[in-house]
Amino acid sequence: MLWVAAFPQSARAEAEAETLEQLRQRHQEARATFAKTKDYGKAYKESREAAHKLISALLDHWRTLPDGVAGVPVVCREIRIVYKEMAGSPLTERHNIEKSFLARTVWPLLADDDLRPDQAVFLLELTKPQMGVRMNDRKARRGEPTEPLGWDVQGAHALALIRSGNDKKARDEITNLHGKVSINRAHNPRGSLDYGPEAGDGRYRDYTDYLQLCEALHALQAAIAHDREGARKHIAKARKLREALSPEATPLVAEAARRVKMDKD
Repeated sequence: MLWVAAFPQSARAEAEAETLEQLRQRHQEARATFAKTKDYGKAYKESREAAHKLISALLDHWRTLPDGVAGVPVVCREIRIVYKEMAGSPLTERHNIEKSFLARTVWPLLADDDLRPDQAVFLLELTKPQMGVRMNDRKARRGEPTEPLGWDVQGAHALALIRSGNDKKARDEITNLHGKVSINRAHNPRGSLDYGPEAGDGRYRDYTDYLQLCEALHALQAAIAHDREGARKHIAKARKLREALSPEATPLVAEAARRVKMDKD
């Protein structure tokens, strides 16, 4: 019976490993083609797509690994290497675009309340906001409007801080993001953002989405801290901004409400 139970798991592991190897090979081939041709058309696009698929698969594989398994650091290192090659030098538009891709990719992992604190620490590293985000934080604190650079990255980083137990830093991160969005929304209430077709359902975002996300993040943090009134207050603020919750805010509000109910019961 033990063998029968273990066999499907072994088969899944082998299938996953084969898929990862195929993705690694495709990535290496696409990268080599681009390095040889320097073609920023088809070759570059294929190299980028191959890197994206490999990172996504590596993150999915990493998420299933138990704490303390020897393979965890190896997978983490590979993710870092592929991402660094893909993003290129900091302070470039390419780096900003790939940072947003990474933030969108890890968001479902961060939104999962089963994420372990040690896993959250690694995602905290991956979502660290770039220098331009910090420069805009300082501008916003002076009351100046900013470009919407890295708002998705900052939201993901705030959630990673919450999941890893860094309460004060999480609160500060959410406050910084909320301040920038509020200033921009005051200057342009109907302002919207386009993250491009690669963002899928998350392509179009407006300022209200981000203000709502900040309230959802605050609500989750309060609920985790067993602050039922604070959680309820922020959930109410999120729905006051717009009754329909954004895809990013939905799981956070649901978790916060569930935690509040469990505390009450």
